[in-house]
Amino acid sequence: MYPYGPPPGPPPRIDTRQLRPRRRWFVVAGVIAAVCVGIGIASFVLTLTSAVDSVDDGKAFTSGQSVTLRIGPDDDAAIYVHGPFVTRAHCEIASGPPDSAPRVTTPDSSFTVTRGSVEWERVFVIKTDTAADYRVLCDDPRGALTFAPGDDADFASFVGGILVTVVVPLVGLLAATGVAIIVGVRRGRHRRWLEAQAYYGYRGPPARNSR
Repeated sequence: MYPYGPPPGPPPRIDTRQLRPRRRWFVVAGVIAAVCVGIGIASFVLTLTSAVDSVDDGKAFTSGQSVTLRIGPDDDAAIYVHGPFVTRAHCEIASGPPDSAPRVTTPDSSFTVTRGSVEWERVFVIKTDTAADYRVLCDDPRGALTFAPGDDADFASFVGGILVTVVVPLVGLLAATGVAIIVGVRRGRHRRWLEAQAYYGYRGPPARNSR
């Protein structure tokens, strides 16, 4: 005899299709994570490709020689140097339109690119207000350096690309984890509410759940 009635039976079987929020929110969390990781990978590849392609080593020349470049006001032209004592390198505009005012300056930050086994350092940036062909002459006291034209790599953009590579996947994974945890907790609460209904006929409103 049971003074308070027989013990309750086994837990009722709850159809998972009844639970809210729906399981599709787990899929949404997975999609968020996958997209953000994909963006990070694409950013990493594009950043490295852009950096490596900033040096045109196919037009490399030795100390005392020159290269002709087509440069416009909106172009970011640069000279990269390979060899020891790159600080002793010197480049100047040997020829160009008489009405132009090209400038060869030293960049504010250092930037190094490795292509194969060769390391190139950006040493000079070339600016002009007139689009034309310019002959750039470069040399060094020892005649030991090798020069190559290229693009003025934006260090800030490079760092920004690396940040995107790291931050976007991290944020995506955190967001996906948060969504999965919230959905799991709410589904658990909803399951307990359905079980209470089956046991005791409780008719109160369920915990608030998304569809």
